[in-house]
Amino acid sequence: MHLWRSVPLLGQLGPVAVGLMVLGLGSFAYLTVTGRALGPTDFAPVATLWVLFNGAGLALFQPIEQEVSRATAARRAVGQGAGPVLLKAVVYGMTVTAVFAVLALVTADVLTRRVFNGAGVLVPLLVLGFVGLAAEHTLRGVFGGNEKFTRYGLQLGVDGALRVLGPVLLAITATTGVGAFGLALVLAPLLAAALTTGRIGPLSRPGPPLAWRDFAPPLMVLTGAALLSQLIVNAAPIAAQVLARPDEAETAGIFIAALVLTRIPLFFFGAVQAAFLPALARLAATGQAAAFGRQLRQVIVLVCAVAALFILVMAAIGPFVLRLLYGSEFVATRAVLVPLAVAAALYMVAQVMAQTLIALRSYRAALIGWGVGSVVFMLCLLVPSELQVRVGTAFLAGSLSALVILTLFVRTGRQSLVETEVPA
Repeated sequence: MHLWRSVPLLGQLGPVAVGLMVLGLGSFAYLTVTGRALGPTDFAPVATLWVLFNGAGLALFQPIEQEVSRATAARRAVGQGAGPVLLKAVVYGMTVTAVFAVLALVTADVLTRRVFNGAGVLVPLLVLGFVGLAAEHTLRGVFGGNEKFTRYGLQLGVDGALRVLGPVLLAITATTGVGAFGLALVLAPLLAAALTTGRIGPLSRPGPPLAWRDFAPPLMVLTGAALLSQLIVNAAPIAAQVLARPDEAETAGIFIAALVLTRIPLFFFGAVQAAFLPALARLAATGQAAAFGRQLRQVIVLVCAVAALFILVMAAIGPFVLRLLYGSEFVATRAVLVPLAVAAALYMVAQVMAQTLIALRSYRAALIGWGVGSVVFMLCLLVPSELQVRVGTAFLAGSLSALVILTLFVRTGRQSLVETEVPA
């Protein structure tokens, strides 16, 4: 109880953590049911859709959530309404959705052949999913910036429940079509956003105008940073799919399942970010450097503790958990699972540093940090080796290098905040 009172962030995490738990369970239930229904070979393109779908949400649309949350919290801290922020975010989100939908359709043939193993139906489903993801992340930015964490968690929970419902119904009806399972995935966020929108007016009061030059360029830099960060974590399973030889199709499917399993802690970080970013933004906006530092230290300790626990779990029972979730065909050793868990842990701590830079509005620093990590990741993929070692090493090295660079930038940014701290 003392810890709960001494770290206010923990109290705010509750509803979001519950929602993320439901979303995480729903996502893994979706993958588990799909993997068992389709088998490793047919599961691979659907799992790749899952990775691209979630990667698109984080890379293209989470920056909108982050900036809406940051700007709303900063305006609230000084008594200003955030209506102009929401309006700009909606227009920007619609534009991003349209642009990337066109790109996906133009490259549909390449995506079908090289990414989706000939399952062309998954390309338009990916485009459909963009719409729901854009709506969800914009709403979450509004909820987070206004500290409406119950509504934030509710949307996550509804999304997760729908992800369970779809594949279960398909399994009951003995449906084995790749397209049907893909549709079950992309409809979930679209319906969740529609069901949880509620009244937005009270959360977006009129306020000082926001010029596009003060909104779009920083957000574009932030989107670039997010794309690079997602390259590290989401290109790993895609690389496994693309680099696999025809005789390695089953190996690629198993390795993708292992990668997905070791991403479990990243769902936890979503709960941290929802409360962590607006909290830091308020402290930065009001120049409270000491409180800013305390909040950052608390989150680093919390995230590292969760990451360490998960690594121990993977070392103890990781192979058993993989078979339990996906079936007896999905066999991977601790030598594969533990390095992937370490890479995911490093990536999660790097995300803490990136969120801190966003709170400080140091968007270019975040871009550089993730850029370095992405370059290291791609260079490691060029080193000939066994498929699992090649991709796993790239994920580990990319995460570590990004963490180092982002940490250095956070040290500089915090020093600047200390030098301008507002006297108590």
